[in-house]
Amino acid sequence: MIDRLAQTAIAFDVFLKTRGLIHEPQVKADLLAAMLGSQFILFAGPSGTGKSTAATALAEFFCPPERRSIITVESTWEAPYDVAGTYSSFAGYFLARPGLDELLRLDHSARVRNHNQYEITPVAVIEEANLSKIEGYLNPVMHGLSAPARETIDWVLHPIDKPVSRTASANAPKDVPPKLKLGPWPRFLGTINIDHTAIAPARKVSGRACVILLEPLKEVASAEGVDALWNTQTSATWQDGPAELLHDPRTALAGMLGSNELGRLARALDGTTDKLAQAIKTNPVSKRDEHRCLLYMSYFCEIARHMPDHKPSKRARLRTVAAENAVLHYVLPGLTAQQFSAAIDLFKGAGEPSLLRSRCRRLHSEDSRTMLGHDADFWTALS
Repeated sequence: MIDRLAQTAIAFDVFLKTRGLIHEPQVKADLLAAMLGSQFILFAGPSGTGKSTAATALAEFFCPPERRSIITVESTWEAPYDVAGTYSSFAGYFLARPGLDELLRLDHSARVRNHNQYEITPVAVIEEANLSKIEGYLNPVMHGLSAPARETIDWVLHPIDKPVSRTASANAPKDVPPKLKLGPWPRFLGTINIDHTAIAPARKVSGRACVILLEPLKEVASAEGVDALWNTQTSATWQDGPAELLHDPRTALAGMLGSNELGRLARALDGTTDKLAQAIKTNPVSKRDEHRCLLYMSYFCEIARHMPDHKPSKRARLRTVAAENAVLHYVLPGLTAQQFSAAIDLFKGAGEPSLLRSRCRRLHSEDSRTMLGHDADFWTALS
């Protein structure tokens, strides 16, 4: 498992560079750890920070074309039938929406289980996810991912107990089943723009997600970035490689059961969350948050050690960085405005070079209370 993670870190670095995508080493390790340890990821922030690019790159790296999909959200969506369509008992056929064919790519039902390609974990990119309420149109996913890991997610399409025709045409294939089983271990990558025109996701949504914030490169005009304009090479075919790693998010952590390393990870997380609890006068970390943090950390600590150009650090320091990054992804988005303000003050200063500290320095605003009349929470700070 460790050797496979090391190989994947190197392969992902090469994959990004051949496509002209330049990220700092810790960001690349963070993206891989989030993808392997979480089934629902939200890339949040203003336009131009590379949310769609990062989501698409992860999908292409891990998943062959026939098992990945792109669903572009519309502002009028309210329920799952707005995505896939609905059955008309009057007409006797299924009124398909564009999302139906995309969902069919994720299906892992008995009728296709014998095909090897359907044993590969599918990936769905949800573009502009917050144009409508995520908990509405993506309800099957929100319900299914209430636990940190889920092998399949049921998406009910219609109440008829057999496949139905999807058009009024007599020649239409009767290939719309009563429900889909999305899986195994499906990943959903949502991109959300946060500004004055967009709604922030509900807490039940961010509570199920790994929320990732991307920043512009520190060296925007670096030679490597300029060279990428001329040296980009994109393979026309998907290279079979890391797909088997994209499986049960608990895999890496399970390999640590009974070992000292699991205890060390837990203590690193406790050290970070204890500081946060003292700063905001309450413990903001639920048991589910704790589980998700540990799943992420179990991957990040190993991947970061092998990511090319990542500055080596002692194991203890790397665990602290992993814990702080996990708090950024799983805890900060759910804090109240007052709690978030205290967290920013706590983590904006010097410390381990984690993404949490980098993002807190960017999210911090000295005059937010002057502009808004109150403290800004995580989502308001993004806008």
